[in-house]
Parts: sequence; C-alpha cells; structure tokens
Amino acid sequence: MNVLIILAHPERRSFNAKLAETTQQIWAEKGHDVNLIDLYHEDFDPREASWHYNQRQNTDRFDVMQEQRHSWDVKSLPEEINRHIGLLLNADIVVFHFPFWWCGVPAILKGWMDRVFVYGGLYRSGKRYENGILQGKNALLVSTGAASARLCLPDGREGDTRLMLWPFMYSLHYVGFNVLEPYLIHGVRGGLAGKEADVLKNDLEEKVKNYIVKLGKWNEWPLVPFNRNSDFTNEGILKPDAPVYSPFIRHVDLK
Repeated sequence: MNVLIILAHPERRSFNAKLAETTQQIWAEKGHDVNLIDLYHEDFDPREASWHYNQRQNTDRFDVMQEQRHSWDVKSLPEEINRHIGLLLNADIVVFHFPFWWCGVPAILKGWMDRVFVYGGLYRSGKRYENGILQGKNALLVSTGAASARLCLPDGREGDTRLMLWPFMYSLHYVGFNVLEPYLIHGVRGGLAGKEADVLKNDLEEKVKNYIVKLGKWNEWPLVPFNRNSDFTNEGILKPDAPVYSPFIRHVDLK
C-alpha cells in the first residue's frame, strides 16, 4: 500500500512530530511505500490567493473555485499543489498528525485543504461524498492536546474534542475518504520539570505503545459514520427516517 503522512506542527522535535515519525517507521517496516509532507518544513503557504495562479481565467476578479478548475483543466496549478495532489491520488492511506489548537486543526492544515482540495480536480458535481474522487482511501487524524482526556469529553470544560474535529473529518468525507475514528492523545504539555516531567514522559511512552498496537490492527480500526446520499431528499434535506450520526446534521422539527 501507499501511505501518505501530513504533518502540521512547527517544531520538528515535538512529541507530535516524533509520533509522525513513528507512523512512518511502522508502515515502512511493513513493506509499504511511505511519503511524509511536513507543511511547516516546506514553508507551505496556507493562503489561497490570486498570486498562486499564473494563467488566470479572469484577471479582473479572483473567483477561487473557477480559477482552481481552470488551472486544473489547463494544467497550470502551482508545482507544490500538483505534487501534493499526486501524492493524495496515489495514496491508499493518509494520516494527519497535528496539535489540537483553538478548538480545531492548525491554520496551516486548514489552508492546505483550501488549496489542495482543488475544485474540478478533487471534487465536482456528482463526485462528492461516497462518490468522491478519493473514494476507497482511508484517512486517520492523530491529534495531540494539552488538556486531560476527562476534560475533553462531552461534559468536560474543554468540550468534546471529537465533535470539534467533525468539520475537518466531514471535509475528508466530502472528497470521498473513508474516515477512521480519530486517535487523540491528551495531556501533552510542555514546560514541566522534575517528577512531573518524568510522569508525563512515562505516560506518553505508554500512549505511543498503545498507538503502535492499534496500528498493528489497522483492519479493525472503526470508521466514522456519515449519512449516505440516499439519506437525503433531492433538495438535500435529511429524510425523516434517516439515521443521525452527528448534531451537525440532525432532524429538525419546523412545526
């Protein structure tokens, strides 16, 4: 299989980055082809803007979707975007490594999606959701956060981390990915010393071991459920008898 790792952490010696290296090593040892994109190391520009396009369809007004589709059609996308799209199309598995910042993914990762999920190339009418261009590929989010696991449950002060990641997971589903349940590592904190630092070190070592074990049972990893196209009316409204998997898409009583 072909495995692609997307790393979105500014410190290459961080626990997050080391965990990405662990993912790379595990898949390589299994004999798979592995590529890693380090967004910060590549100095990836997360801003989608007109200056990235040298063959504009309309130079008077920058319409993101139209310029993306035009550049895809005439094969004039920026070189780094072409390279990243090529790696995505070739991958069977994509693993995203990132810290959980301000209730979501880092800006550089959101910007990566804005620029790389090119309209016309990675999605278009009729090629979305379970019919998406990236259908059959698996995506896994591996995220680290400072708060404890207990505080990140639905009744915790930090809020439900998994629910906050749902918009990013839904975007992956939108372009066709099978999205696996995210692997969240809590309590990753810096600035500790002495006994506290030792306790944290031991705790993180155990969590890495658990992560390695779980990767070894990849075929058993649960999927995040999403509604299918058949769950919606022709107008895109959830049918009354359709299942509900998230409070983001749910039944509404308009009476």
